Amino acid sequence: MIILPYPPSVNRNLRTVGGRPILSAPYRAWRTEAEAAIKAQGAQPIAGRYDLTIWATAPDKRRRDLDNLIKPISDALVRAGVVVDDSLMRALSIRWTQQIQPGGRVVLRVEQSA
Repeated sequence: MIILPYPPSVNRNLRTVGGRPILSAPYRAWRTEAEAAIKAQGAQPIAGRYDLTIWATAPDKRRRDLDNLIKPISDALVRAGVVVDDSLMRALSIRWTQQIQPGGRVVLRVEQSA
């Protein structure tokens, strides 16, 4: 299991500056924090195809799109070296937990595909 801070919505990860898309400051900060958390928790690399399970705990009661969490989490796993490429994901399960936690969090299980 890997525990990460709640990621910013994929809708807020890019900004346009001078006509070019750049990563937003909140997303860059989250990405750095997530990569450090993954490495600190000793996540083992997976070679090849993998399955990903995500349990998300919302930071508050506002309506949120669960699918907006997938891309930043997948990219963090690649950047931290847990998986080689997110195109190798073969199964995905994502669900909300019943709790609300200030700041939110996500818990991941990454397993070699059968």
